Amino acid sequence: MNLELKDKVAIVTGASKGMGLAICETMLNEGVKVMMVSRNEKLLKELKEKYTDQKFHVDFCAGDVSSPDLHETVIERTMSRWGSIHILINNAGGPPMGSFLEQNDSSWDGAFQTNLMSVIRFSKAVTPHMKKNKWGRIVSITSSLAIEPSPVMVLSSTIRAGVSSFTKAISTELAADNITVNVICPGGVLTERLKSLIEDRTIRENRSYEEILNESQASIPANRFASSKEIADTILFLTSENGSYITGVSLAVDGGLLRSY
Repeated sequence: MNLELKDKVAIVTGASKGMGLAICETMLNEGVKVMMVSRNEKLLKELKEKYTDQKFHVDFCAGDVSSPDLHETVIERTMSRWGSIHILINNAGGPPMGSFLEQNDSSWDGAFQTNLMSVIRFSKAVTPHMKKNKWGRIVSITSSLAIEPSPVMVLSSTIRAGVSSFTKAISTELAADNITVNVICPGGVLTERLKSLIEDRTIRENRSYEEILNESQASIPANRFASSKEIADTILFLTSENGSYITGVSLAVDGGLLRSY
């Protein structure tokens, strides 16, 4: 299948590991030029060297997406390097576990800046370039919690739902410019983030890691967690010409986990 993505320019945040890294690799293999964004500068340097040796077009910008100025640096570097921006993938680690009685104002503000304001800032910053191209794709990775909230994951549930609402609002405004805006809501994906959440539960519930892991997978109709590549492949379709008529959607990629429809 020709996805018609060769020589498109993408910005991927949270790019140094997990789903973000899988998205970078999948796009690079389709000929996309990728600007990787992450806090881990050392790892980004290693990844750039690796992919450059493989003749891919790749660069990086180190920084924390919760910073109110990072998007400006990333846009400037991307435009300086490749002269255009076609794709934005908003991806950032989720907030800590805990009920609303456990979370203080600082926790709420951290989640707000990292997981909502970063999406708003980056999306607004790339939009003029996509409008100029009359072509653009914005995809934000959130969580199934945006659709079915959990009391012990109240920060993520609340903020991720905000991303879905923001996405639906701007998708209507940008559709006429051939810019699609969507959200991917993964269920369980076996990343370092998921492993850390399971470890938190072992402490909270005084149970073993293996017991909680097996129980969690058994709760999914597919009876397993997703791989990062499965999420990346879904995003690849949405950013391609084949996905050009899909916009304003919060798509659960969850192996049947969610009970809603």
